[in-house]
Amino acid sequence: MFHAPYRRLLPRTLRVAGAAVLALAGIAFPAGLRAQDAATTPAEDQKPAISARQSRAADDAYLEGARQLAHNDPVAAEQSFGRALALDPSKQVYALSLAVAKEHQVTALVQQGAKERLLGHTEEANKLFAEADKLDPNNAIVTQHLDQGAPAEDAAPGLTTASDAIAKLGGPIHLKPTPDNRSFHSRGDIQQVFREVYSAFGIKPSFDPSITNQSIRFDLEDVDFATATRVLLYMTHTFATPLNPDSVLIAKDTQENRDRLVPQVEETFYLPGLPTEQLTELSNVAKNIFDLKQVAVQASGNRIVMRGREDAMNLVNVTFAGLIDSTAEIMIEVHIYELDKTHMRNIGAQLPSSASAFSIAAEAQSLVSANQALIDQAVSSGLLVLNGTVLQNIIKEAAFVVLSGAANTSQFTSLLGVFGGGLTFAGLSLGGSSTFNLLLSSSDVRSIDDVELRLGDNQSGSFRAGTRYPIVTSTYSSGVSSTLSSALSGIKVGGTSAAALLAQLTSSQSATVPQVQYEDLGLTLKATPTALKSGQVHVKLDMKIEALGGASLNGIPVLNNRTLTSDVTIPADGTVLMASEVTRSEQHAIDGLPGLSEIPGFQGTDKTAETDTAELLITLTPHIVRKRSSMVASRRLVANVSTVEQ
Repeated sequence: MFHAPYRRLLPRTLRVAGAAVLALAGIAFPAGLRAQDAATTPAEDQKPAISARQSRAADDAYLEGARQLAHNDPVAAEQSFGRALALDPSKQVYALSLAVAKEHQVTALVQQGAKERLLGHTEEANKLFAEADKLDPNNAIVTQHLDQGAPAEDAAPGLTTASDAIAKLGGPIHLKPTPDNRSFHSRGDIQQVFREVYSAFGIKPSFDPSITNQSIRFDLEDVDFATATRVLLYMTHTFATPLNPDSVLIAKDTQENRDRLVPQVEETFYLPGLPTEQLTELSNVAKNIFDLKQVAVQASGNRIVMRGREDAMNLVNVTFAGLIDSTAEIMIEVHIYELDKTHMRNIGAQLPSSASAFSIAAEAQSLVSANQALIDQAVSSGLLVLNGTVLQNIIKEAAFVVLSGAANTSQFTSLLGVFGGGLTFAGLSLGGSSTFNLLLSSSDVRSIDDVELRLGDNQSGSFRAGTRYPIVTSTYSSGVSSTLSSALSGIKVGGTSAAALLAQLTSSQSATVPQVQYEDLGLTLKATPTALKSGQVHVKLDMKIEALGGASLNGIPVLNNRTLTSDVTIPADGTVLMASEVTRSEQHAIDGLPGLSEIPGFQGTDKTAETDTAELLITLTPHIVRKRSSMVASRRLVANVSTVEQ
């Protein structure tokens, strides 16, 4: 219902969007809408005078009918549209909606009648078709179904229609005995006793030639038909097969007689949505457990056709209902927590690791000889003045070369000091450089994966998240081999080497083809849950976490792999810890002077400490979102246990 502020706008809006409202409600106008239905609608220029209140009531009835038709209630929708048309006959949309509701109602009656006719219920089908013809007597589809249901006048005597044949194949025959209880005190021939017992309940027995003449005594007090016949058949080792509701055939209980006399029941099980593997498993259950010989799987139609005895078919129905319709559904929550920490410190001074003594005169003379042209140019230009002794001039020339950047001699750049004099004048040089380190490096990586899987009872499911990484495993190159080229090295064709011609011919066609294998990196999870009657859930879990490592071997990357395979039983809505891994590694290094760094108090010359920690935690929580049925195919066996006091 609309609120009061919108009522004044409703009539004007419906004139424009009346058909749109029907379309939104799921109503489709029939293509064959008859002209007389539209002709019954008054023209727009012949609008009768109606009040605003009457117009609002008609609009409300129309909207109510649209909602009813959307909810598949054409009978109520027809009444609402009829009430709207009676209140406001000027609107054509009301008349069209009324015709649509009638068409929906007629279609529903025709579909239901066709279904009843296929089931062999001819009388019920004719009633439904007659009701549809009353609503729409000119409907061609209704007329066609009425003609099909009429008996054929030119049919030959003894022939039946298709619906009669279907009715005869409706199902197995069941006896209809009288419901009274009887008492029996009989002694005599087996056939005579059978006639007495079955005739007492209104059933006529017939006998197979396998029944031999023997005398029996049968005494029962106040029993019904089922109890009397069950006891009698058990005593005589016979079985009974119904011929019609009031007659039965008695035969000796042997497998040959059962295969020959017991009628077979054929039934088709429609199992939409099941894969071919499950259809095959269900057919194997029917063959191996219930001993059904004729079982055919039709995978294209998702159905199984079976033929067997009625009692076996009843057990198959109950079993399949428990396996398919009453299966549980389980939601599995998997939480994966991963924490990686790296902490590295480098504090201290790195001193030179070596020292050497050298002759200053010899090293200076070697340096001056290698750069004599530069020194001569500096002397001629006045940049370098040589006015000392020979040794002083050589040292001054070597210093000029080092300071000008023309040469870089480690002995002079790392010169610590000099000692001696004259020919023994030498210097002391340090090897390497000294540095002061004050470094802290820390990283913290946290990863959380939450995976939820909704699976059926005892059905496996998989979840995969990550990337497919290509790994080159081998390569194949096409071209001329070196062996063939060497074999043709001495052969010439027209003065040209045959090996060169062959190389030119195949150079444009040679190619290298890699053989690539894709590896699934990331998380791969497979689970198979089973709901137990105790309220717990048994889960078979197979999980793999795979990632790229930092190294490679022969050009092939190394993969880090973590795998978990486990079977666990968990209470529903409970959480269990599946796996926990903690990896911790520490590395310490000291860089200093031998002997000195080993003395307590001097070990901090240059100290490096690195700590790596990796933690992995996996939890699993199952939830039963749909419980399985407790129905079983057979009756529960109850054992009376008695205790004896000592």
